[in-house]
Amino acid sequence: MSEHLPSPEAAPTDLASRREQPHVGKTEQVYRYVREAIEAGTFAPGQALPESVLVEQTGASRTPVREALRRLAADQLVEISPRRAPIVTRLSLRQARSLFDYRRVLEPAAVRSIVARLGEEPALAARFTAIGEGFDGLVDQPYSPAFADRFSELTRSFDETVVELTPNEYLARAIVDLRPHVSRLRRIAHADVGRLAESVREHIEMCRAIVDRDADRAAAVCTHHLFHVDQAIFAALLSSSRQSAAPVDIEA
Repeated sequence: MSEHLPSPEAAPTDLASRREQPHVGKTEQVYRYVREAIEAGTFAPGQALPESVLVEQTGASRTPVREALRRLAADQLVEISPRRAPIVTRLSLRQARSLFDYRRVLEPAAVRSIVARLGEEPALAARFTAIGEGFDGLVDQPYSPAFADRFSELTRSFDETVVELTPNEYLARAIVDLRPHVSRLRRIAHADVGRLAESVREHIEMCRAIVDRDADRAAAVCTHHLFHVDQAIFAALLSSSRQSAAPVDIEA
């Protein structure tokens, strides 16, 4: 629901930690590993993912690697073609616009449903009060690595709280399923310091509207926020598409 800043040190989750979870099968381990790497930008759009390399990196055999890649292809994160290594799906301007059109349907609806839920469970409003106060602390602060880290922490908390408190599980799942696609768009978009300041204020407004149980205002601010995020990312993608090596399809 909000733009998280890319972390230069972002890397796939260590598979050693996955092996310590016996209830998670090998296919699931590989799936999560590759999905998180794509989401973090460690596996970049257009990058080849040879099975042999994934076998070496994950310690899994070829069968779970292939099964994980098929799942990722169903998620539209990986492209599989005959006689060539799977590749991380390239980004496209058309898909980016479609994604944000969809988000503007899902996320305001989620916010409205949360406001309705607060009528029966008012104590939950404290979650958004705390997040809003966190954003208040960023107002008028100059950009810095500490600002970026705190911004990412708060936006992640806001997004996760929205998903957690959305009473309709199908609506919540739809939002979660978009996360890796949204994260990939954020990774290729150049950070806009001025846009971040606007986003801080928009999150404050969303939190206040939710706490005030004003569903119309909360949904309107959410839609306004997503429109601005869409414009900023779309402009960055359009700029990237003009660079010869940019992994963006302008027509696709």
